[in-house]
Amino acid sequence: MRRLLIAVERGLLPLLAALLAFITLGIFAQVCLRYLFNVAFIWGEELSLFAFIWCVFLGAAINTRRRSHFSFDFLAGLLRGRAAAAQRLLVDLIILGFSLFMVAKGYEFALLGVKRLSPGLGITMFVPTLIIPVSAAYMSLAGLVAIVDDGRRLARGDGDVSA
Repeated sequence: MRRLLIAVERGLLPLLAALLAFITLGIFAQVCLRYLFNVAFIWGEELSLFAFIWCVFLGAAINTRRRSHFSFDFLAGLLRGRAAAAQRLLVDLIILGFSLFMVAKGYEFALLGVKRLSPGLGITMFVPTLIIPVSAAYMSLAGLVAIVDDGRRLARGDGDVSA
């Protein structure tokens, strides 16, 4: 499972880079058109916004797998051995619960957008909001892998997350 998540991540990183480049170029073009030619295209801003939303959720999914999200590690720094492993397991169980909640509610939210069209592009809002349950599913799989690792650490009495 870990190899699958890493392979998916390898595919997502170039996509994230392309989305970021698209956002940058799109916003630059919008600013130039607006201030140099007094012309604005709402669909360009909307497309950049949708690309940004996808970047945020895909980046959150990747950071969940890497365990590189911002966190308060005061307690984790004080704990050793089984206590540290148990604390890490608890954190990963909470992350898994939240990501499963996001899968369910994100899908419901995306379905609400099926009949709504975006004002600029005229596409169904299902497309930009579908990333919520998709990224949450990736987070859930990453959470399951982390929980298995946490269980092994707890059994060994090892609290080192890098192991």
